[in-house]
Amino acid sequence: MKNKNILLISENKKAKEFFSKKLLLLRNSDDIEVSNIERIENYDIKFTPNVIILDLAGKEDVAESEIRFCKDSFKDVYLIIFSEISTPEFIANMYDLGIDDYILPQSTQADFLIKIVNAIKQTSLRKISSRNKNLLKSLDVISSESGFYTERCANELMAQALTQLTDGMFMIVTYDELDRARFSLKTLQNAIKSSVRSSDLVIEVKSSKFYILLPSTDEEGGIAVFEKIKAKLEEKFRIKAGLEKVTSRDFRYIEQKASAALSDAMLSANDYCVYTEKEETQDENIPQIKVEQVKKDFKLFQQKFNKKLAGVITPVFFRLQRVFEDELPQTKIEQSTDEMQCIFHLKSIQQTSRLTLVYAGLGKVVIYITHSGLDSPENREIIIPLKDLTEKSLSDIICSFIDEYKSCIEPQGEKNERSRSK
Repeated sequence: MKNKNILLISENKKAKEFFSKKLLLLRNSDDIEVSNIERIENYDIKFTPNVIILDLAGKEDVAESEIRFCKDSFKDVYLIIFSEISTPEFIANMYDLGIDDYILPQSTQADFLIKIVNAIKQTSLRKISSRNKNLLKSLDVISSESGFYTERCANELMAQALTQLTDGMFMIVTYDELDRARFSLKTLQNAIKSSVRSSDLVIEVKSSKFYILLPSTDEEGGIAVFEKIKAKLEEKFRIKAGLEKVTSRDFRYIEQKASAALSDAMLSANDYCVYTEKEETQDENIPQIKVEQVKKDFKLFQQKFNKKLAGVITPVFFRLQRVFEDELPQTKIEQSTDEMQCIFHLKSIQQTSRLTLVYAGLGKVVIYITHSGLDSPENREIIIPLKDLTEKSLSDIICSFIDEYKSCIEPQGEKNERSRSK
C-alpha cells in the first residue's frame, strides 16, 4: 500500500517527474504528493507528511514567507528546500529560518536519495522524541510552558550530565532585582531557548532562575552565551549571571560557586561574574585540608543555613515587611528568601535601598546594605557567624537599615530638627 509521506510543494507541473526520477530507490511504500501553497491554504491536503520538499527554484525572493508557511502549517516536519542558489550566505539564512536540509539542481541521484532517506529516519526519531517528551511533561519533569527541565529532577539530571563531561561551564541566570517591575518570564525563556545548543542542559528552578550547563565550553564561550541571551532581550530588562568552570562532578559544589558569583554580580554594576578562588598564601607547616572534607563541611553548614532560613530569616523578613508597610505607605517594600540569597528591598520616588543576605559558606553569612539616591548613607557589609544569626540580631540590623532609608526620604525640616535635637 502506498503511503504519501513526502509532500512536494511546487508550481512546476513537471516537478514530480523530475523528483521521482531522482528517488527511484525509495521504499515501495513511499510516495510523493505534489501540491502548491494555495491548495494547502484551502486544506486540500488530506494527510500529514513526514518530509516536505519545498521547490524554491527561480523564486528564492519569497523563500522566507514560504518557509514560515510550511513551518506553521506542519509542526515538526522535516523541511528540505530545492534551490538554484547555493551561496553560503543564502544557505545560512535558510537554516536560520528553520530548514533541515537543501538540494541543488546539480545534486546527483545518490545525493537526493541519501538526503530523503535521512529525512525519513530523522522524522521517525522526532516522533519517538516527541512521545518521550510528552511523557516527561505529564510527570512534570519538563515544563509544558517553556520546554525546559523543571527542578523536580534537577539533581539527578545534573549528576548524570556531569559524569559525561570532561570540561564545560555552569551558569545561573536570573533577572536583576532592580528590574523586577519590567521582568517577563516568557521573554527570558525565549531568549535562553534561542541562545543555547541542543547539547546544552537548561533547568528552570524557583524564583525565575535558570541553571545552564554548557558542555565543551570555556570561560570565554560561557560569557558569549550570556551576552547572546542578553542581546535577545533587547534591553527590555536587565539580567545577571554567575558562572563557574566545571571542575568537579559534585553538582552542589559547583552550584554553590556559581551562586556566589551571581551574588557578586547582583551587588555590583557588572551583569555577570565568574567565580574565582581567593588567593591565599600557603604555609608548609600548616596541614592541608582535603577537598572531600571541605565538601562534607560545606554540606553540613548548608543544612544549618537552611534551618536558619526557615526558622529565622523568612519569619523576620515577613514580619518586618508587614510592620513597615503601614509605617511607610509611600514606599514599595519587597522581600524574597531562598537558598542563594535573601533580599529586603525598599523603593520610593526619592530613594532605593536594598539589604541582601548571602550565605558565604562554612559557617558565616554576609549582609550587604546598599543605598541609591541623593544624600544616601554609605554602603556597608556585615559578616555574621551563622550561629549568631538570631531573630533579634537580624531584626536589629534590618531596623537600622530601614532607619537609614527613612533618613533619606523624610522632609529636610524634619532632618534639621532631628539634627538639632541630637
